[in-house]
Amino acid sequence: MVYSIKEVIDRVETLPELKDKFVYDHFTNVPKLPFAAYLYNYNTSGADDYNGVQYIDFRLELYTEKRDIELEQKLLQLFADVEISQDCDYLDSERMYMSTFNFTFPQKITNRKD
Repeated sequence: MVYSIKEVIDRVETLPELKDKFVYDHFTNVPKLPFAAYLYNYNTSGADDYNGVQYIDFRLELYTEKRDIELEQKLLQLFADVEISQDCDYLDSERMYMSTFNFTFPQKITNRKD
């Protein structure tokens, strides 16, 4: 199970193809393909006015010149411990493929102080 955004980043950067080519939202200077970006939103929950957990809705976007099934499989294997939905689109204006991987995981944010 994934427990933090840092853990997701660390896992992805174990892949030589994406080492130092994985950023939040966008690159200032776009590297050579393949590269990846991520986005996330979160919801908090808890009881009695105490929000101790965030549920992170994470989106990983993989950009490649041609659809790279082997690299997609490597990413899926990195996250075999979470349920992932995956999709792929060709970005005609950019002349590249974007494969998206969406998953949700909990992240503890506080310890309750009584």
